[in-house]
Amino acid sequence: MSDMLVSFLFGGETMPSKSDSVCAYPGCSRTTSNRYCELHIDTTKQKHKEYDRERTDQQEVSFYNSKQWKDVRATVLQRDFYLCQQCKRQGITTFGNIVHHIVELKDDWSLRLDMNNLETVCSACHNQEHTKTKKGLNTSTKNQVIVVVGLPGSGKSTFVDINCDRDKDIVIDMDELIVTMTNKPLHDRTLNAYDAVDMANDMIRALIDNLTLLKYKFRRIWLIRSSLSTSESNKLKSINCRFVHILRQRNLCEHTVSVAGRTIPSNVFTQIEDNINKMKQILKVEEYKGYDKMKF
Repeated sequence: MSDMLVSFLFGGETMPSKSDSVCAYPGCSRTTSNRYCELHIDTTKQKHKEYDRERTDQQEVSFYNSKQWKDVRATVLQRDFYLCQQCKRQGITTFGNIVHHIVELKDDWSLRLDMNNLETVCSACHNQEHTKTKKGLNTSTKNQVIVVVGLPGSGKSTFVDINCDRDKDIVIDMDELIVTMTNKPLHDRTLNAYDAVDMANDMIRALIDNLTLLKYKFRRIWLIRSSLSTSESNKLKSINCRFVHILRQRNLCEHTVSVAGRTIPSNVFTQIEDNINKMKQILKVEEYKGYDKMKF
């Protein structure tokens, strides 16, 4: 390994011998044959004991001791090259050996082994995240994401047009995305436009994953969807999104859709209503009408 790479990874410290490694305690550059140097081994053991005492959920304890978790953890560490991803986003190179759940287990158990919900962090960033969570501060204040949901024909796009700043904001509309992909009229779902629906949904799901990883810089994003899945709701909740439900009576929405020449089965309306109700059980959802001005 070149001297330059050694300096890059270890801040100018001399590379330890093969039998030793740098102490894993944040900020410590001592070398040791164990994970922690003599100065920090007792301190770390005490912190681990306190953390285990706080983690009383036996399901979580069992999960973290499982082979499944240990295998996935090892894969994530290798994927991230043992570098703290939170420090990396700040332009800092820091050794990391903790795999962190972006959406916590208690918020969505189904994401416990989802690689998109896992990232390598250092001890300092991990402790900071848990401190934020305990204090109810696990939010992003730099970027604002507003998710607008509602029945077809309810006025979601109209609401966003009235409230967004087209010069500064980014608007992601499922319908407009399909138009761009296929060059077909709005709401046309024939031939390639029908095929594009799944692709557009995959793009938006990938976007949501990247938003939770704080990969982008932006002022404000508007995401227009009919509804969100439970998994999507929990991911977006973790970065303090605002959720807006556009209110309009179902029969009026169905009439608007019919007049526009669109055919949407009744069971689709029912499914969207059910999904929105599930969202409201998980999230704080603001309610507006299509022509309302939003409060910022």
